[in-house]
Amino acid sequence: MIFKNKKELINSVLDGHEKVLDVGFWGQGVEHGSDNWVHKLIKDKGVDLYGIDLQFDRSVFSDENRYFFSNAEDFDFKNTFDVIFAGDLIEHLSNPGLFLESCQKSLKSGGVLILTTPNTFNLFNIAGKITNSDPVVNYDHTMYLNPKTITRLLDKNNFEVANIHYLYTLGFIHKESIKKKVLNVFYKILSIFTPKFSETMVVIAKIKS
Repeated sequence: MIFKNKKELINSVLDGHEKVLDVGFWGQGVEHGSDNWVHKLIKDKGVDLYGIDLQFDRSVFSDENRYFFSNAEDFDFKNTFDVIFAGDLIEHLSNPGLFLESCQKSLKSGGVLILTTPNTFNLFNIAGKITNSDPVVNYDHTMYLNPKTITRLLDKNNFEVANIHYLYTLGFIHKESIKKKVLNVFYKILSIFTPKFSETMVVIAKIKS
């Protein structure tokens, strides 16, 4: 499945009755309050929502019982959650196993971990590798992930993958080169036939039973 955008993704994976922890809620590539900000999209679903991040504006999120300054690799709650959402986070971590260990402790029995992360073999990365020594990558990324490697990473940390879907676009608006505009056309056409060249993976996992 390919979700057209973040809103379609959130509407598909949440029904509005869950208790949700958004890990790395503040640093999601857009200004807080933006209609494309994932945390706002989750909040708009009416879920029982909590958030952690290394830094955020406490004047905006003043509820110290719901919003915490915390490292994604080391968090613990007295309560547990139906859903832990980590949008474009895992590829930034130094120790993803520690993050997954924290998620295990904080998920309810039958709870779901939802990850989004760049798809290594998306069309733009492939084109970037052909024309350059390496594709352009966020300077803060520590790893590349694809369906096989993220499935193995989760398996090694006591999670099993329920589904892997894809996200067509993150919705960031920026100036594009002619090359990028041409690739956009091919990307749109390819996406009609297969999701495997999509920009972003959506991974839904559960703790092994």
